[in-house]
Amino acid sequence: PFSARAGQSHSLVLRGSVAAGPMATRQGAADLSGDMARREKIREMAAKIRAEAKAKASVHKPSAAPEAAAALRKPARPELPDPQKEEEDSRKMVNMLPVLEQKIASAEDEADRVSILAAPLSMEATEELRSLQTAAIRDTERAVKTALNTIATAARELERRSKESEGFAPAVADSAKAEIAKLSQRIKAAEAKVEEHRFARRDYEQALAAEKLFDELASRLASVEMDCEKAAMMAEPLARVLTSDPDSVNSAEIREAREALRLAQATLAPTARLIAGKTEGLKGPMKKRMQELQERAEASQGTLDRAQQTVDEAQSRSATAPILTQSLERLEQVEEVLQQMREAEAPFLMGIEAMTSEESAEVLAKMDQTAASAQTVLADAQKFVSLKVVEVGRFAEGAAESARRELEKVQQQIEAGVVKVKAFQEEAAKRKRLNVVAVVKEKVEEAEAAILRLKEAGAALPLADASTLPDALERALATEANVQSLVTAARGEFQERSQELKSSAEGASQEVAKSTSEMLRIKVRINYVEAELAKFRKLARSYEERMKVGKSLTITSELLVSAEAEVERLAEAAASWPKDERPPAGADEGIGSAQAKLGNATTQVEAKLQTAQGLELKELRGIFARLQRAQGRLNGVKEAARQRSRAASSQLLQAATAAVRRAEAAVAAVTGADVAPGASAERMEELSGLAKEALTFIAKAQRELAQGLGEQLALDSKVEFARLQLRCKALERKGRAAADRLAASCEKIVAEAELATLDALRSAARKEDDTYDADELFDRLSKGGMDISVVQLCDFLTREVTPPLTTEQGRVAHRRIAPQGLTRRRFAVALRDFRRVVRDIVLTDVFEIQSAKRIARLAPGELLEAMGVPRGDDSLGLVRVRCRVVRDDVCGWVTVSSAGGTAYLERASQPYLWCARPIALCERADVTSAALQELQPGDVLELLQGPVQERARSDARVRGVACHEEAVGWLQVRDASGAVLAELSGRVHKCSEGVAMTDVPDFASCTTIRRIEAGEALELIDTEQEVTPTEGGTRRKFRACHDGREGWVTTKGSQGTVYVRQAPKHYICTQAAPLHAGLGAEAGVVRVLMPGEAFNAFEEPRDVSGGECITMYRARAVRGGAEGWVTTTTAQEVQPWTSRFVVSQAVPLTSALSTNEAVEPFEVYRMLETGELLDLQQQPVEDLTSGSLRARAVATSDALAGWVTVREASGHLQIRPATAEDEAAAAAARGAAAPTTPTRSGGRSEWQVKEELHEHGGKGAKGRGKGKSKKGKGKW
Repeated sequence: PFSARAGQSHSLVLRGSVAAGPMATRQGAADLSGDMARREKIREMAAKIRAEAKAKASVHKPSAAPEAAAALRKPARPELPDPQKEEEDSRKMVNMLPVLEQKIASAEDEADRVSILAAPLSMEATEELRSLQTAAIRDTERAVKTALNTIATAARELERRSKESEGFAPAVADSAKAEIAKLSQRIKAAEAKVEEHRFARRDYEQALAAEKLFDELASRLASVEMDCEKAAMMAEPLARVLTSDPDSVNSAEIREAREALRLAQATLAPTARLIAGKTEGLKGPMKKRMQELQERAEASQGTLDRAQQTVDEAQSRSATAPILTQSLERLEQVEEVLQQMREAEAPFLMGIEAMTSEESAEVLAKMDQTAASAQTVLADAQKFVSLKVVEVGRFAEGAAESARRELEKVQQQIEAGVVKVKAFQEEAAKRKRLNVVAVVKEKVEEAEAAILRLKEAGAALPLADASTLPDALERALATEANVQSLVTAARGEFQERSQELKSSAEGASQEVAKSTSEMLRIKVRINYVEAELAKFRKLARSYEERMKVGKSLTITSELLVSAEAEVERLAEAAASWPKDERPPAGADEGIGSAQAKLGNATTQVEAKLQTAQGLELKELRGIFARLQRAQGRLNGVKEAARQRSRAASSQLLQAATAAVRRAEAAVAAVTGADVAPGASAERMEELSGLAKEALTFIAKAQRELAQGLGEQLALDSKVEFARLQLRCKALERKGRAAADRLAASCEKIVAEAELATLDALRSAARKEDDTYDADELFDRLSKGGMDISVVQLCDFLTREVTPPLTTEQGRVAHRRIAPQGLTRRRFAVALRDFRRVVRDIVLTDVFEIQSAKRIARLAPGELLEAMGVPRGDDSLGLVRVRCRVVRDDVCGWVTVSSAGGTAYLERASQPYLWCARPIALCERADVTSAALQELQPGDVLELLQGPVQERARSDARVRGVACHEEAVGWLQVRDASGAVLAELSGRVHKCSEGVAMTDVPDFASCTTIRRIEAGEALELIDTEQEVTPTEGGTRRKFRACHDGREGWVTTKGSQGTVYVRQAPKHYICTQAAPLHAGLGAEAGVVRVLMPGEAFNAFEEPRDVSGGECITMYRARAVRGGAEGWVTTTTAQEVQPWTSRFVVSQAVPLTSALSTNEAVEPFEVYRMLETGELLDLQQQPVEDLTSGSLRARAVATSDALAGWVTVREASGHLQIRPATAEDEAAAAAARGAAAPTTPTRSGGRSEWQVKEELHEHGGKGAKGRGKGKSKKGKGKW
């Protein structure tokens, strides 16, 4: 019935195939008969199971009593089956099996249905069956899905029933397990049948693909078979030659046959792999056809293998000939070195017995060299032949056998040579042992001859007297040194040769024993020579000691004589020394020298007295007595020197005391002066001068003290000098405080007079627009003169100023403003009014606050120049003034003070600049502009505008990679001066594939210049146009960036291949350009790109970090009056002016500007020391008489004023602006306490201090310190 339904549901498919109908009918009948057979079999199985269960129940049913007795007699046994349960389980199994059978049968039917529907797919794929097979694929896929579901359901049911049957009675369970196992096998068979057609569509598509590929594979295989036949035919002549005449094999034929085999194998192998790959997974007729192709490929491979074997045999025959030739050449080399070895031994074999040991050693060395060379050649030959034997073993069997026999003969000859070399080496070793013994004997004989001469020299020593003994001993010692060298050489030679004999002795041969015995006898002779040498050394040492004793006494005597002569000379000189003066300069050195000689002589005598005996002891006692007498006379000289030193110290102390007293009187006059509150400037200047004079007295007293401390003072004078130093220190503090107080008061009065005078002059010079006309006022006051005198200024201030100023104020102001004369230029500078910002304030464009606009905000410290007189704003109570900002030359209005009295500006002095190094004053704010004046170190400038700071132009670099060596880094494309090192180019191209560069564009007549590698950079030459050769493609002319060579390169091939492409962002070096590792200024250079090299940039160029910062000022030179710009760098060529200077080199402080006495006499107050601080009272001016730059200054140490040279005519600076470190060092020097005990100077000797202690303390007396003087332990 199932088959009938299947046939009805697929009638279209059955109608499409003639053979499908009968097949389905037969399949349906078979299914019906099978179903009936299965049911009958189930019934029979159920009846059988019930019968077995009843039989078991009847057998296992005994009485209860025997059962109990058996239980008591035997151990417990398993429980017997329950017949009722077996019956029940049998029924369950009978009911279960039909259900399982039905499900299994359904699964098998579905599997059969899949096979029926897939039957058209097993036919050959043709166009007529294409639609039928396509429909069969769809029906098969649906049937496969249905069958797999049915099989899965049956399998789950079978699994469930299997687990259920595990609980049945044992007999039933076994039967059920067996039946279920059979059903499981059936369901697996059905599943396998379905799996065969599970991928029907894929298998069908593979078959179609194989059908399409079959013809191509067959054609390809036919071509390969032809190549294989060709290769086999080329190998056949080689086979015939090997059979008839193996030695006449032609190597060219072998190469041709091998090449043909290689080509055939190269085409056969991939073809066979392709056929094998396509055969896998195929089914049906196509698989058989592909297998036929595979068999043909295997047959072709067999043909190639046989031909390969023939070629290998021929090649082996051909390869053995050069191997045998090389082996014979190695054998000839062996014969040559053996002949050289025999020639080296010829001198010994010719019977030459008069050879010296050196000649024998030379011949033996040559024998060793030839033996070593022979060993090397033999070892190389053995290695070569052994390798060739192994190599021949890889050849074909026939060729290898004959070659192996020849090589074995060569090996035998080489082994015979090895035996000869070994025998030669043994003979050489024997001769070497004999030569070693001979060499050592020669050395020992030389030493024995020398020891005889040494004995003769030793025998002459007792016969020599005192005068000839040193010469005799010297000759004997020279002989001893010669003997020692010979003995040492003999001993060294013996030890070295003994070691050689030990290392070369193998076994206990007769020659070895003989040489060993000879060496022992030589050792005994060497020991005897060394013993004789030791005896002579002992004898010579005794004579040396005697000579040393005599020599030591001679030295001590000579030293004593010299000391006595020096003491006598000092005693005669001391008699003529003046009583009130210090001893001459060389007296202390003479006394010290004599004392040192006496001390050395005494030390030597004392040391020798401890061990001296006999005559030596007597001589030493006499020398000791003479030493004591000389020391007594020297003590007298010392006492005379001490007395005169005390007198001189007293005089120095009196002079220093007088100087301190004068300074105290001067300070007392200053501190006791009455200063009224309204004292005049003249009075204050007078008192200030007295204070400076007092400081001068203090400085002189300090110099007196310093001079006294530098001398050699007695101890009591030292104490007094220390006290004077303390008084002088206190006096200096007191005087400096008074001088500072008076100077401050005087400075205040002078500053007030200066300010009042300048305000009066500014008011007189003010015009209607509130600006100043300094020239008009100067002409009016000077009355046409070159400068304004003191009288003219005082007349103006007392008569034309309201309220009038005093004449005293005019004189003081004139002296402060222009100490060298109030010239027109100095007058204009003095009228300039500078202010400094003390609080944040705004610079506006107009006077009125209500309508003003802000120009800039001014920070504290900003320097301004008032352009007019301050004006008051009555509505706001402000005082405002029109100013110019010095820093950037911007003008505007600024509030001076507010209504509440808050000050925003304070008066400031004229700003100046100081040149520390030579620099040019330029016309514009550009160092490249014209120079107006060359400024020298020390020159001073009036600041007009600045400072203006900006960064100097720095280098520009771009990151990328060099096109030639692939070096990555930062290329410098522009330097700090603006010079371009590399420029961006649009003509750069890059080679994408290797191509040739030729001299002309035509392919027929061109010559290759060189190969252009892939990635290489090329620069297009625009002068040449693109050329199209007759062969096709395009060509252009380029220059290689790597080496600069020019030529024509194909940019595009005839088939469209692009060989050269344009490269963006590429730079071409116009000159040598460094490639840096980084962007920083300190980055190192990786390499330098030459002109014409290309560089591939990754990004845009960037400026190098760390560019130099420059500062510019607009200024007017005080010397010359030129006005322009100066530029200073981090080297600080120009610095802000400061009045505090430090002396860099000792310079005199003088009374006048001129340093030429012919022009003006002057006085040198004192020399200013290096490191001393000065306060300059004005800017330096030029001394026209000498060309130097001079300035009036005050020394801070003693307030001494005068003129000092700032710069010499040669340009060398004498003073410079002081730094914070200089001021700290000067303060530390002033604050340091003076030493209470003078340093040892002037060559003072130690004995003077000792004598002074004895003099003041007495013998055992207490001193002023905590310790006590002790008596010395010397002889004196």
